[in-house]
Amino acid sequence: MCVIVPFARQRFTPTDLVAWKSILIDRRRRGLWQKVERTTSPDRDWLLVWLPGLQEPTLRLERDLHGTYRLYFYDGKGWFQFRKGDNIIDCLAHIEPGERVRQPLRSA
Repeated sequence: MCVIVPFARQRFTPTDLVAWKSILIDRRRRGLWQKVERTTSPDRDWLLVWLPGLQEPTLRLERDLHGTYRLYFYDGKGWFQFRKGDNIIDCLAHIEPGERVRQPLRSA
């Protein structure tokens, strides 16, 4: 008997990781990103990016229980969401934070 396990909505899909890897390879080749780590919990999946010379991660891409993607920037004081969408491309199309006013998150 075969049991089909549904894909967890809070996890990045294999297609997501291919899209992410194409950006990661370019950014690391150009020396723009120092380190990248993936963290998974029961309610979300995160990809954390460290910029050269920094001790804390600066970018965070996440997928939550609803399958929503969010991209955050850490300025040393707090995380600011600057992209959100139903598809990873909504967040990765313009990965640099814009000049828009950002509101800090209350929880990390």
